[in-house]
Amino acid sequence: MGSEFVRATEDERSAMVTLVDSIPRVILRPGSVTAIVPTNNVTLSFLTLSPGLDAKLHSHPEEQVVVVLKGELDMVVEDKLYRAHAGDVVVIPGGVPHSAVTLNESCRVLDIFSPARKDFAEKLQQASAGPK
Repeated sequence: MGSEFVRATEDERSAMVTLVDSIPRVILRPGSVTAIVPTNNVTLSFLTLSPGLDAKLHSHPEEQVVVVLKGELDMVVEDKLYRAHAGDVVVIPGGVPHSAVTLNESCRVLDIFSPARKDFAEKLQQASAGPK
């Protein structure tokens, strides 16, 4: 980049850039651990899913975009079964029943929710507060 931009200070960088590994982990259910990044308009959830995890059929009002980063899983969306592999993106409209089952290995996914999920922000806040 050219000299037309001023490099951010460390304080400015800290306010703008988050290292995923530094985010407190939240256990969504046994076998499902996530690092949550809440914003005003979207929620990011960096999930590690254990082998054989069954995220039972559920729905929520937020649209969900699932980006498979590592491994593979079977997803049910509107009564159809989809096998999703690393590099695949699955879009789930808000309010649509869906589920996911991991196979014989752990799976890493990035879930993106829009609008932002207030319940996930609350879970992060509780995890950040530490044990009581």
